[in-house]
Amino acid sequence: MAMRITIFGATGNQGGSVARSLLQNPTFQVRGISRDPNSDTSKKLAEQGAEVVQANGFNFDQMVAAFQDSWGAFVNINSDDEVFQNNDGPTEFDMGKIIIDAAIKAGVQCFVFSSGPPCTEMTNGEVQMKAMDMKYKVEQYARSSEAFQTFIPIGTGWFLENFLSKEVAPVFGGFPHFVDSEGYFTFRVPNWGGDGYVPWLSISDDFGDIVHGIYLDPVRWNGKFVHGVSDIRTFENIMMDFNHATGSMARFDPILPDWKSFDTHGIHQLEDVKLMFGLAQITGGRYFEKFAEIETAFILKQATAEALGWPQKKHYLVTTTEWFDARFGSAGFSNTPEVSE
Repeated sequence: MAMRITIFGATGNQGGSVARSLLQNPTFQVRGISRDPNSDTSKKLAEQGAEVVQANGFNFDQMVAAFQDSWGAFVNINSDDEVFQNNDGPTEFDMGKIIIDAAIKAGVQCFVFSSGPPCTEMTNGEVQMKAMDMKYKVEQYARSSEAFQTFIPIGTGWFLENFLSKEVAPVFGGFPHFVDSEGYFTFRVPNWGGDGYVPWLSISDDFGDIVHGIYLDPVRWNGKFVHGVSDIRTFENIMMDFNHATGSMARFDPILPDWKSFDTHGIHQLEDVKLMFGLAQITGGRYFEKFAEIETAFILKQATAEALGWPQKKHYLVTTTEWFDARFGSAGFSNTPEVSE
């Protein structure tokens, strides 16, 4: 009998990737939780073969019903939800606690949680990234409950998919959509910190498969913080990878002297990006509690590929060169790029 895995945040980037991967495996049944089962994304998920149920993360009874008869759960809370932007309103931890308590009540055995680093703790209070600190607090609550047979937190690297946003590209110098006055695709951000190696993740290519691999052998990964990473490259490496994939000229132009010089242009979402650079610089290049490693993600990706009978070439995490080639190479990249103002 197939084991049901219920996904909170199933219509988002992370949850959607997990759902798409699991739906390929008849060992699992996928149930997606949505606040609006009639939304286009919910309907698309149902068309792909998932069961979609309605529930609000703040409603304990609805969440218990949503998790009912589920062996596993994947939970990602959207930190950008407007409900969390009011300092006097409910917090991400409030929702996370309700979700975990509901999963325990429903008898979920294997719980995978999309977590984050304890920024305040790692920087001795210098960087307080609310979203990440809240996720870490939820993770610790789940650990302390000791109610799940297996509990596995996972952190995500820098989403490569962020490079697909044309609207935000000018904030980062124009790369990879707009060339500057000298004809370069320039990437302008602060230095990363430490040796400069950044954990990158392709949500669409790898994340779902990495999580899928956890469910194939949860006892092995129980209690371990998994690094959701596709490749680990410096900003200079990324520019070379883009050039190799597209035949273009891209360069990294660091914002100096430090992360505090990064201009967010009053965009709320970019405040966390600025703080991310602060975290990495202060900790000597760490974005997770420990320095990023790729071996675990590779093992998990390979386990999924083997379970699904994929050809050997699909057993590997996507490299940044491959990622850029698929989106900006000859098939998808214009030879007449726009010039930034």
